[in-house]
Amino acid sequence: MQIIDTHAHFWDVDTIDYPWIEKGSSFDRSFHLANYQAASAGVPVHRMVFVECDAHARHSLTEARWVAGLAEQDPRIQGIVARTSFMSPQSDETLEALTAMPLVRGIRDNIQNNKPGFALQPRFVEGVRSVHRLGLHFELCLKHHQLEETIELVRRCPDGQFVLDHCAKPDIAAGLREPWHMRLRELAALPNVVCKISGLVTEADWMHWQAEDVLWYARSAAEAFGHTRILFGSDWPVNEVAGGYMAWFRLAQSLCVDWSEADRDRFFRRNAEDVYRLGKG
Repeated sequence: MQIIDTHAHFWDVDTIDYPWIEKGSSFDRSFHLANYQAASAGVPVHRMVFVECDAHARHSLTEARWVAGLAEQDPRIQGIVARTSFMSPQSDETLEALTAMPLVRGIRDNIQNNKPGFALQPRFVEGVRSVHRLGLHFELCLKHHQLEETIELVRRCPDGQFVLDHCAKPDIAAGLREPWHMRLRELAALPNVVCKISGLVTEADWMHWQAEDVLWYARSAAEAFGHTRILFGSDWPVNEVAGGYMAWFRLAQSLCVDWSEADRDRFFRRNAEDVYRLGKG
C-alpha cells in the first residue's frame, strides 16, 4: 500500500512567528522534517503535502519557500498548501508570488478562532474567488460551530474546489454529535468539496480517547462524502499530544478495514492525486 499524507506540518519557532503557539506549551518547539521522518517510520508514506502552520502573515512566503527547500531533501514533499491572509494589505502580492511556486497546490486562511461571520466578509469571499481564478483550491480550517457560515461561503464560490480539513473539528471530547453531523452532510451535498479525515484525535480527550468514540465521527464523514471525496491526513505533529502519528494511522486503518481494496486506495492515495494534482504514481 502506498499512502499520500495530505496534511503534514513542520515548523521552526526560531525563524518563523506562530502567534497561536503558547510559550511553554507542547508545541513551543521546532518540529522539523527529520522529526516527521522519525514519527512516520514504518508507515508507507509515498508522498506528502505540507499544509501551512498558521504563521504570522508576514511569514507566508518565508514558510512556503522553506518547505520548497525541504522538498529538495525529501522528494516525497510534492505539494504545498500555503498561507495567505486575505485581510493583509499584501494579500494580492503574496498570493501572486505563491502561485508562481511550482509546488503550491492550494491556499489556506484559517476560519477557526475568528468571530462569527469572518468567512462571509466581502474581502474574504473575494480572496477565495481569487484563489480559484488562479487555478488553486482553498482549504477550509474551521471548528464545528462555524459550519453554517462555511456552507454559505462555498455556495458563494461554486466554481472552485474546496478541501475541508479535519472534518470541521467536531467536539469529540464533549461527545457533541449534532448539529455537526447534520451540517456536515449539508456541506457534503455541495459537489465542489472534499473532506480530509484527519485531526480527530486532538478534538477528543487527548489522554483518554477511545477508538470507537473517534471512529463514529470518521465514519460519519466518510458516509457523508463517499469514497471518492475523502482523503487521509496525519495532522502531525499536532497529534503528538494525543498519541502521535502511529496511533492515528492505526485508527485510520480501522476506519477502512471493511472497505474494498479500491476504496482503501482511494482514501489513502488516489483521491489525493486528483485533488492535489500530483499525477499518478
